[in-house]
Amino acid sequence: MWETVRDWLRERREKLDLFDETLVARQGNPFYLLGPMLYYFWLITVVTGVVLMLWYEPTTTGAYSSIERIQNEIGRTGLTVFGRPVVLGGLIRGLHKYGADALITVIFLRLYRMYFLGEYKKPGELSWMLAFAGLILAMISGITGYLLIWNQRAFWAAKVVLTVPVYFDEIPVLGQLKFGSMIAYLFLGGPAIGQATITRFYAIHFGISLVLLVLVEVLFFRTRRKRINMSLTPLAVFLVMLVVISLLLPAESGRRADPTRTPLPILSDWYFLALYQYVKYTPPLWAGLGPGLLIGFGMLVPFLDRSRGRRPLERPFFFVVGVLALTYFLVFTALILFNIAVIERDPFIIMLVTLAVLSLGLAWEIRYRRRRAAAPAAPARAPARG
Repeated sequence: MWETVRDWLRERREKLDLFDETLVARQGNPFYLLGPMLYYFWLITVVTGVVLMLWYEPTTTGAYSSIERIQNEIGRTGLTVFGRPVVLGGLIRGLHKYGADALITVIFLRLYRMYFLGEYKKPGELSWMLAFAGLILAMISGITGYLLIWNQRAFWAAKVVLTVPVYFDEIPVLGQLKFGSMIAYLFLGGPAIGQATITRFYAIHFGISLVLLVLVEVLFFRTRRKRINMSLTPLAVFLVMLVVISLLLPAESGRRADPTRTPLPILSDWYFLALYQYVKYTPPLWAGLGPGLLIGFGMLVPFLDRSRGRRPLERPFFFVVGVLALTYFLVFTALILFNIAVIERDPFIIMLVTLAVLSLGLAWEIRYRRRRAAAPAAPARAPARG
């Protein structure tokens, strides 16, 4: 059995494609530029993050003030662009924030491309699993970095996210192990958000990027592949876009965190908003189980999808699941932004709609497979002459 696993890993490792570096020939399609864009935005985020470390103070008393100083005082040039003063510290912080947003966006788009085009099928299973794990790590890095601002919005957003693992303790039998509470304590460093939390978040936020960067560089060193298969022109355009956005829309600092005043609604970065609406709708047990099941499905989908085709309509059930997940992400995000939720009515409707759509997807899958099985076999091609 070990030899089978080793052979499986060796074959997939040889075909590993973290940043679409083996798909250069397909770059006529812009969706195949997402891989090099991912690496590029990641690099911008890491470099600007390292620079910000020079002035940032990871303490509950000094974090917010240091962010304000970076934003408004460090590197003040006396110039104005679009009517706004140019502060180099604020520009670097903007590049870090918007570079991270671009990174998460590109990861989402690339994962959806891989999902709907069946790129997770053999031999792409390991590439898909690492890409999906990359999304989870990027989101953990996002929420840990978000708290470092130590403003009101970040404080309460972190409080909501760290409540979710505790709900695992509601699971019968397993709940007695207090596994969820242990996960929350691991991040909190105590019973509530405080100095230990900001220290741990700072270490996790920095550590994730550092460890991943080392591992990726080792991979590139061993495979001799090119990191960014794009010309300089689009890279320069992306950088200019980030600079312009950073100057026009400076990264917000908000108000200093106040544990005694709860904002309504509690909002976080955009990629966590759908989760917040989901937590609002569901009882504690499912608030913890739902994200866990979604992560489990994402990691295991290469082994769950046994269909032969790669095109979306050749995999009806998984196509429906993908569309449903995308729809819920967009709708839940919109609902929490506008603070719309009828707790007594919405969960029941959502559950009915979900079951109905999944049932239709399953029926579509069965019908498609039966038709495929009943279809006459295609005649074998005559051997080529010559």
